[in-house]
Amino acid sequence: MMTFTLVFLYVVLPAIYFILFLSGLYVYSPLSVVNYFFSIFSFYVVINNILISLKIPVFQLRLPHDKMIKVHVFTGLFVIIGIYFHFFSKLLTGSSIDLLSWILLVLFSLLYVIAILWIETPLFRKFRKKILNRIQHPALRAYDTIKKHHGYVFFLFGILVTFHVNMAMVANAGTPLIFIFSLGYPIIVFLLFAYSKIRKSWLPELVLIEKRRVSDIQILTFKKPEKKKLHYQAGQFAYIRFLHSPLSAEEHPFSFLSCPSDPYISLGIKVLGDFTEKVTTIEPKTMARINGGFGNFIPRYDKERTCFIGSGIGIVPIVSLLRDMKNHPPKQQVLCFLAVNIREELLYEKEMREIADSIPQLRLVFYVYQEDGIRYSETLFGSEIPEPQTYSYYICSSPTVRNLVVQSLNRLGVPKKQFHYEVFSY
Repeated sequence: MMTFTLVFLYVVLPAIYFILFLSGLYVYSPLSVVNYFFSIFSFYVVINNILISLKIPVFQLRLPHDKMIKVHVFTGLFVIIGIYFHFFSKLLTGSSIDLLSWILLVLFSLLYVIAILWIETPLFRKFRKKILNRIQHPALRAYDTIKKHHGYVFFLFGILVTFHVNMAMVANAGTPLIFIFSLGYPIIVFLLFAYSKIRKSWLPELVLIEKRRVSDIQILTFKKPEKKKLHYQAGQFAYIRFLHSPLSAEEHPFSFLSCPSDPYISLGIKVLGDFTEKVTTIEPKTMARINGGFGNFIPRYDKERTCFIGSGIGIVPIVSLLRDMKNHPPKQQVLCFLAVNIREELLYEKEMREIADSIPQLRLVFYVYQEDGIRYSETLFGSEIPEPQTYSYYICSSPTVRNLVVQSLNRLGVPKKQFHYEVFSY
C-alpha cells in the first residue's frame, strides 16, 4: 500500500501534469522536453516532500514517518539535479532569468546547506564538522534548531516554487486542467501543512503524575485526559512537548510503555543527549501535549505467527504490546525475546511473566547479559525458533543489534519481507 501511494504521488501525478503540459505546446526541442521533465517532477517532489513530512496520525496508515524520512532524503537528490539543470539550461539557451528564479536558486542552495548540517553523510562529513565548529552559539548548531529551520525554509521554498511554476503556466498559456495540478494540488498540501500546525493546539493536555528512573531509562506516567481522548495502539510512539517549561520549544518522539486499556499513559525514554537529560529534571504536575499515536509496529496476530525481538530501550514498545495481549490474546503463536545488559533494565519483569503464564500462545524468554553472557546470534535463534521461516519478526533495538538480528535470521532462510522495524536516525 505504501509503495502504491508513493508511486501515485511521485510518478503518476507529475507524469499526467507533464503530458498535459507538453500537449499544450506547439513547438518544443529535445532539450526543452528534458528541462520540462526535470522541472515538473522536481516541483512535485518538493510538494510531496512537504506532504509526507506532516505529523498527522491518519497518514501513518499509508506513509510511516520513519520510511518517509528516507524518501525525503533520497528524492531530494533528484531535486538537486532538476533545479540546477533547469537553471543552467536557461543560461545555455539564452533565456532571461527573473529575480524570483535567482531567489529560488539561493534559497535552495541555503536549504541544501542546512540539510547537510542536519543530517551527517559520508560525502560531506568533514564539511559539516568544519561549519558546525565555526558556529559559536550552541543553540544555533543544535540538532533541533537546524531541523526546525530546514522545515520552515523548505515550506517557504515550496510556496515560491509553486508561484514560479504557475507564472510559467500563464506565460505558456496553460489550460485550466493543468492548473489543477500546478496550483490546486499544492494548495491542498499547504492547507494540510497549516492544519498539522494548528491541530497541535487542539491536542489533549496531560499532567505528569509520576516519573521514575530505571538504570538509563526514564519512565514518565501521565493522567489520562478526561475530555479529549488520546488515540493510540500498543507498539506505537508519540511526540511529546512539555508546556510552561524550558523544554516547551521542542518535541521529541518516544514509545508508549502503557497500552490503550491502561488507566494511565506512560512513555519510556532512554536518557541519552541534551533533551532527555533535561527531561529527568521535569517535575510532577508539569503539563504536556502528546501528539500520537504514530508508527506501524503493530503485529497481525490473526494472520501470522509473530516473533518479537527487543533489546535495551527497544523493549519499551514490546512491553506495551504484551500488556495489550491481556485484552486481545493472540490467535497464532507468539515468541518474544527480550535482552538487556543488567536485570534492572527488565521493565516490569514480574508483570511480563504473569502475562506469559496467562496466555498459552505466548512464549517469553529473557536474556540478561551480566548473568548469562548470551547475545543474539544465528546459533541462538536456530535453537530457540522452530521453523524460523514461518514467523513475522518485529524488531526493536539499536541499529547495530538490529542488523545482527536480521543477518542471523537471513542465514536461517527468513526473507526480508518478514522483518518489521522502525528507524529514527534523523
